[in-house]
Amino acid sequence: MIDYSAVTAVHTVWLVARAQGIGMGWVSILDPTAVVAALQAPASWKFIGYFCLGYPQDEHTVPELERAGWEERRPPSTVIIRR
Repeated sequence: MIDYSAVTAVHTVWLVARAQGIGMGWVSILDPTAVVAALQAPASWKFIGYFCLGYPQDEHTVPELERAGWEERRPPSTVIIRR
């Protein structure tokens, strides 16, 4: 459960940061072994993500991944399930 608690804590920090105008990026595509080695963290630590937190240089209405051509915005009907 500790992994889920950590993720929930990060989510809460993210929401509070955005409410204060602070941006946050969650990078999870890094190699966990390389991150542990670079940070000289104990081998028993588990990599959840690398977080970038700070005031954005610019405000955009279009997400960065969409601006960079990595993702396209999908219609809500593709992600909302109604039962």
